[in-house]
Amino acid sequence: MSEENQAVTTAETNTAQAKGQTPLWGGSTGGLLTAAFTEEKYALTWTSPKQQVFEMPTGGSATMHEGDNLVYFAKKEQALALGRQLRGMKITNYRVWREFPNGEQIPIHPADGVFPEKVNKGRVAVNSVSRKIGDNPNPIQVKFTGKATYDV
Repeated sequence: MSEENQAVTTAETNTAQAKGQTPLWGGSTGGLLTAAFTEEKYALTWTSPKQQVFEMPTGGSATMHEGDNLVYFAKKEQALALGRQLRGMKITNYRVWREFPNGEQIPIHPADGVFPEKVNKGRVAVNSVSRKIGDNPNPIQVKFTGKATYDV
């Protein structure tokens, strides 16, 4: 297989990951930065049960299609902001993808397919103390011991 055919096959395979129609949007003064075409851009995909209006993080309002939707952003924060808004509309099946200029796409949120606030088998708890708040030690008993109340 030649390099050209291999690149086309790879691009077709990766494009199939993030698929959907672009929402109906009149645009705004903001948009994809020039760097998005030379470095990376972010795609947000979701499935909507009905056609409805939503606010774009870059400004203006857009109308999502019934079914699969796909929109590109220059920054990951913009995609996450729209994802947060979609969750308020009871749309929880969205994914954020990083797309490189060569067409390669990597899912970045949720990385393992489960949102961070949900429990997932094999996910290690970080910054958590396995006790009820009523079982916390009295701060005066820990004072001057060199330990914090969450370490006891």
